Amino acid sequence: MRADPQGKSARPQPDAPTAEELAGPQYLYGVVRADGPLDFGPIGLGMPPCHVRAVREGGLAALVSSTPSRRVDPTRAHLLAHQRAAEVVLREHTLLPVAFGTVLGSEADVRAMLRSTQEALTSVLTALEGKVELGLKVLYHREHLNRRMELEDEALRRRGDESEAEHEQRLGRAVELRAALDMAAMLEGLRPLAAASRTDAPVGERMLLNAAFLVARRDGPAFEAKVRMLAARSDLYTFRFTGPWAPYSFVDVRLGRADAPEPRGSRTAG
Repeated sequence: MRADPQGKSARPQPDAPTAEELAGPQYLYGVVRADGPLDFGPIGLGMPPCHVRAVREGGLAALVSSTPSRRVDPTRAHLLAHQRAAEVVLREHTLLPVAFGTVLGSEADVRAMLRSTQEALTSVLTALEGKVELGLKVLYHREHLNRRMELEDEALRRRGDESEAEHEQRLGRAVELRAALDMAAMLEGLRPLAAASRTDAPVGERMLLNAAFLVARRDGPAFEAKVRMLAARSDLYTFRFTGPWAPYSFVDVRLGRADAPEPRGSRTAG
């Protein structure tokens, strides 16, 4: 690693891509505004990791690395590399992420894509400006909630004329209603801190809530504090808070298949 005149270390400059590499397939990580220097270093797919470079066109920059094939297998290593690259870019830039495995035929195709979708890409980037995605999953132990509700409400205990099956069905309905109301209250408490929110189907028997929130970066600490407060108020549920992530849940970009980017179904918070 070379040093600058003040003796500070400088990032090694990558070799310029060859004509063959420019004419070959380009793996796309996302799109940012083309403001200032964009040098992300070797953070891309491959081993050793490929150098991610910016292809600029009309005020936008597509972040790409050369790849030997139009198809990139969804191996764990490739998926983690894609995620790692997005995380690095997100530290200093608003990122319009694209789906894993997006490959364009050449750098010329990348430039053509930026020109043909410039208005749509710019519009989405404006909507995402300064925002990140935060995730929240809430889980529970059903038997624990069953016992707690029976202790708190005598009416939910088994009656003398009630069969065990009848009691389990009645208690189960009460538990499902309680859990649904608690999740709705949590969402209503968090939505004012978010620009938008999205809920997906829970995964597995224990998950009650599977939500993503589009949050201004500056509001991230306040949002996390709210989640921690909600978690501290209840020992009935387990909270899994993640992020910040690139806002994959709020855009659906398939540029490798010539589709324009569109905001995904989300609820704008009041």
